[in-house]
Amino acid sequence: MSTIVGIAYCSRPVSFSFEQTDDILAVSRANNARAGITGALIYDNTAFLQALEGTPEEIRAVFNRISRDSRHTGIRLLSVRKLQDRLFPDWSMTAAVTQDQTLRGLKLVPHLSLVRFNPFAWSDADVSDFMNALSDYLTRRPAPKSEPVTESVSPHRVSTDPVARLDRHLDRLS
Repeated sequence: MSTIVGIAYCSRPVSFSFEQTDDILAVSRANNARAGITGALIYDNTAFLQALEGTPEEIRAVFNRISRDSRHTGIRLLSVRKLQDRLFPDWSMTAAVTQDQTLRGLKLVPHLSLVRFNPFAWSDADVSDFMNALSDYLTRRPAPKSEPVTESVSPHRVSTDPVARLDRHLDRLS
């Protein structure tokens, strides 16, 4: 059985209109279904938050492609985890796409304020809590689904290249 990993990243839209999300989702769903990737995209006019699940090789390929997309900038890899089970098994890409900050009405995780959706300020635990709650909300499966990847942190040596950072995390999972 192949190892399944999950990653989460956030980014800021660049010259992006809300109407483009349907196109992104259609292409993502087709590509992800073909590659065996599942996940979720959250977008609210100010930030993208995306979870992707698949084998390390599949994740590397899709994240490499995503990181070169000019429609967003400031990509920050938030979490890399080995999964016991997929969080979004039924979706090649599900989405919570909201306009004008309507994410504030989504009460999934009590300690995370969605009034000002800012995943850039979230910890690994916050991302995990949010994605697990979103998964439970969508699938009604209240079982634990992931374990954190343990690593030593050296802030002065953190790579600014999100693909290199993903490779480092995935290598540690092997």
